[in-house]
Amino acid sequence: MDLAEVLDRYHQHIVQTWAHHMLNDLSSRYSDEPAEELTPLIDRATRCFRDALVKDQSTDLAQFINFIAHKRLLGGFALSEVQRAFEQYRATVIPLLTTHIERAFLTQTLLRLHQIMVSTVTGFSTYFQDLHEEFLRNQASFLEQEVADRTRKLAESERKYKILVEDINDGYFVLVEGKIVYANKAFARMHGYDLEDTLGRHYLDFVAPKSSEAVETAYTGNRGGTTSASRLEYLRLHRDGGPLPTEIMAKLSSYAGQLATIGICRDISERVELERKTREAEKLNALARFAASLAHEINNPLTAIKMNIQMFSEGLLPEEARRKLLSSTLYEIDQIKRSITEMMNLTVPFRLKSRLINLRELIEGCLGIVEQRMAYQGVKVFCRLSAKMTEVWLDPERMEQALVNLLLNALDALPKGGRLFVSSRASWEKGQPWVHVRVADDGPGIPKEKRRYLFDPFFSQKAGGIGLGLGNVKKIVEAHGGRVVVTERIPKGVSFTLVLPQK
Repeated sequence: MDLAEVLDRYHQHIVQTWAHHMLNDLSSRYSDEPAEELTPLIDRATRCFRDALVKDQSTDLAQFINFIAHKRLLGGFALSEVQRAFEQYRATVIPLLTTHIERAFLTQTLLRLHQIMVSTVTGFSTYFQDLHEEFLRNQASFLEQEVADRTRKLAESERKYKILVEDINDGYFVLVEGKIVYANKAFARMHGYDLEDTLGRHYLDFVAPKSSEAVETAYTGNRGGTTSASRLEYLRLHRDGGPLPTEIMAKLSSYAGQLATIGICRDISERVELERKTREAEKLNALARFAASLAHEINNPLTAIKMNIQMFSEGLLPEEARRKLLSSTLYEIDQIKRSITEMMNLTVPFRLKSRLINLRELIEGCLGIVEQRMAYQGVKVFCRLSAKMTEVWLDPERMEQALVNLLLNALDALPKGGRLFVSSRASWEKGQPWVHVRVADDGPGIPKEKRRYLFDPFFSQKAGGIGLGLGNVKKIVEAHGGRVVVTERIPKGVSFTLVLPQK
């Protein structure tokens, strides 16, 4: 048979053999190609090779080379993979040619096949390489343009951000390892420095000593991830040494690839001063109410005393009546004395008459004093007193005054059917035993921003309240060497805990 007869008769055999080898060659990506897609391509390549060998027509083969070069480049094929695929055609055809071509024409046919294959592989390799280089150039150009665009957008974003940061009146700063790596002019101005003088310095250089511990605790908690963005009021340190009220909000972020704390600080001097003046006005108003109340409390006994003296001076009363007038007069004088003493307790130190007392009995006695009031309001009391504490060294009258005051305050805050919680427990602190007496309720609670003023004289949340009770509670507890802790009760209400030394 001649070359044309061999290639035509064994066309399907060539296609199937070639396809089978490619699909089972695990070293190339052809093994991942679906057979229904690869087989038609091999069939087309086989026909192109037949026309080039038999008719010396290479146009279709050249077009196929261009087509397959684009396809394999986009598919991520390596040049060597496609070269081996073309070489597989020769490996498939040669056994057929040596079997069916007459010996007189075999050498010439194999030479022709060799020329066609060299031309095909060389042409494909050159075209494929050109495409690859063009692709790389385009990709490089695209990446350069992308980098330029992103750099421009980043620069524009940074410019806008810096303008925004620099234009705000609040101080803006960035801390890395506790040192200021970025700040705006407002931050420097707030602290009395030029901008360049703030960079590289430790943040505590700008915090007043009185607030150092609180700010450092907040910073450490933020760095440790135990707190999120939080607001803190503190005293900043001005260059002239003066502490100034400041509010700061900071959160954990990143800066230049490093873990950083970014924050905004705001001068709140005007707000603090306004709050101070407001409190002063409230105190004066409360003082006026208290003076009126005190005048009323004194006026009534004085009127009774005056009447008693007038009746006594007439000298017509029997001895028994005279004794009653004297007794009534002394009682009214004691009433006046008690009213004046209440006010003096705010400023005049008092002496404790401490002794060993049974704390449980003291607390139960205080609850007994307000028992009728609780019953009237329908308030339920939940009492949990420690059996471990028997005797405590304190002034029972003063402590009773403090506890009853707290109980009455709680009852004033509670609606009908509210709940009151009283408990005691022992603890060991600073090398000595302590007792904790807690009075809590499930009322509306006290706003956080007002808790700092609770113990100020004449500060009251009650309508018509004078605002002296809690101040006296604090004074009594501190006179015993203890402290008063005010906390929010979850889910609602407020808790007052008297922390007292047991001995």
